[in-house]
Amino acid sequence: MDTQRTRRAPFAALRRGTAMPVAAQVLLAGTVLSRLGDILASLGLVLHAADRGIHFGVTEVMLAELIPTVLAAPLIGSVVDRFSARTVCLWALLVQSSSLGAATAVGGFHAKVALIALSALAGVGSVAAGFKMLPVVAGEKHTGRANSLLTASLSAAGLAGPPLAGFLNSLWGTGVLLATDALSFLVLAGCTMLAVPRSVDVAIGRRPATRLADGYRALRDAPVVGTLMPALAAAMLATSIESVAGVYYLRGVADGNDTVFGLFLAAWALGAIPGALLAGRAGWAERHTPLILGGVSGIGLGLLLAGLIPVAAAMFPLFLVGGFSNGACNVGLRNAVHAHVPAEVHGSAWACFQALSRSCIGLGYLLGTPNGLVSSRGQVIVSGIIPLVAMAWASLAVVRRGRSTVTEPSA
Repeated sequence: MDTQRTRRAPFAALRRGTAMPVAAQVLLAGTVLSRLGDILASLGLVLHAADRGIHFGVTEVMLAELIPTVLAAPLIGSVVDRFSARTVCLWALLVQSSSLGAATAVGGFHAKVALIALSALAGVGSVAAGFKMLPVVAGEKHTGRANSLLTASLSAAGLAGPPLAGFLNSLWGTGVLLATDALSFLVLAGCTMLAVPRSVDVAIGRRPATRLADGYRALRDAPVVGTLMPALAAAMLATSIESVAGVYYLRGVADGNDTVFGLFLAAWALGAIPGALLAGRAGWAERHTPLILGGVSGIGLGLLLAGLIPVAAAMFPLFLVGGFSNGACNVGLRNAVHAHVPAEVHGSAWACFQALSRSCIGLGYLLGTPNGLVSSRGQVIVSGIIPLVAMAWASLAVVRRGRSTVTEPSA
């Protein structure tokens, strides 16, 4: 196959320079806009449930976004790898846009949540396909930088989304937020069509037959990724525990001042932006193990000290450090999967990683729920200890693997 011919795009002439191809920038911009729309829709429904006093409404929204991903990710990922990722992405985005559009029209809260669940299900496919398309659009030389910019931009969207959702909801209500999300999926579809024309063979090594466990096997067997996956899972579990327990603990540290509490949360997202950008710089983008281990360590240390030092002034630098580490870790993970997992199973691998991450998030939410055994402060302290222990174990595993590689006799 003539790879040079199949990879040409409308922006191909701009590939010759050192800057990232415009096609990749277009795809990244559409992805970030779509993520912002997701934040608006999710928070819109949460606010809708809170305003109307719907019991367990917030939990229902969260479960609707978690359960479909966990259950269907392996199947959807195999579809991405078996067919054209571009085609799968466009159809998935159409389903997402239609679901959100319908959610603006139906009146019942539970019906809206069911449509959000359908959108989340299709989102597994569009996200996995987008992950698979990115190296093709950006080119191998710019993939690390593209992951860096994407991670930083998603953090910025997470920073701007909640206050924007609250402002728009107060003006026009939940329906506008859902409609905005529906529109964002159409914009991303247009960006995908521009950035990834039909002439680009996105289905690299298209697999005529796939198995549901291919993605999990690929993650397990990949160098770096398989060894460090337990540490990554521990970090996701820890941040999810803190997301729930921290609401109670941090509001107490802030003396009930919701503005200060909001600034605590914003500091984490703010710190993630420079962390992601620095992790994509030349000389760092390919250092996957230090980025992941350093990121997990920073997350654990930030959470542990936040629990041990209940002082408002200390929370800002600690959360900035935690967020910085989180951003660097995310970039290291994306680059490691792109580099070490075969391209033909990128879709399955990333879909299965979504399932793993959502499982950790769900368990973290459960463990972070207030109980009579451990205080909210104690839960935050535990959330810091978990990734530090996992990081120490992972470091030993990396050292042992390195020694076995060095001492292994040559054939």
